[in-house]
Amino acid sequence: MFTAVVRITGAGRLADFRERLRWLLVRDPDAEDYTEHHEAGVLEYRFTPKRGLPFPALTVASGDFPELRVEAEWEHDGVRGRAVIENGQLSSEETQPGAAGIEVSAAEEGRLSHALICERQGEDWIGYVTTAERHTYFRYRGGALELIEPDDADETLEEVAFRLVDEWIWYDEEDAPLERERYRQYGYPVRGANLKSEKLALLRRQGESHSTLEPAAAEVRAALQARWLNPT
Repeated sequence: MFTAVVRITGAGRLADFRERLRWLLVRDPDAEDYTEHHEAGVLEYRFTPKRGLPFPALTVASGDFPELRVEAEWEHDGVRGRAVIENGQLSSEETQPGAAGIEVSAAEEGRLSHALICERQGEDWIGYVTTAERHTYFRYRGGALELIEPDDADETLEEVAFRLVDEWIWYDEEDAPLERERYRQYGYPVRGANLKSEKLALLRRQGESHSTLEPAAAEVRAALQARWLNPT
């Protein structure tokens, strides 16, 4: 289950923001259903999405109304998260301790160097890793790394991967008109796998990389680096 609440506050043009966001969502083929629960001084939207929150539309609308604050809170299969967007930029993001750790890195022209998610299940580590050109699932136990082809991944592996993809990645096979337009404005080519534009902005502020991997996952990361990320 994925549930989310988005609140827009601030001393600004809330009614105009509402119309702008509605316009963006109507024109986004990937947008999902939502309900509105507005009060004086606050716009509130509630989602039960299958793919994730409409961060591109929220980011665009925020850039048009920089005086307003967009705050999103969500729960996905028991994992809680929170993000704040201001002036068209993702200013902060938090995930509940104990959630699957991630590591994401960008290269020149916004190219996805790699995005990795790693979760402990008992004595095993399971996860998913993608670059701009290829991807794989994996299991790790007792120093042994098993790479799993995408067509062979089970439901548990796919669910872990979705946690990364929903928040960070969009693929060239998707329509994603807002993301394509952002990449056109940046002058960046669209590749097989791409960072969502608001996440790319976050990486720029953090030195092109972001990690929430716990120290215990270091050996898994090293095994992936040696065998798959940089096997030479």
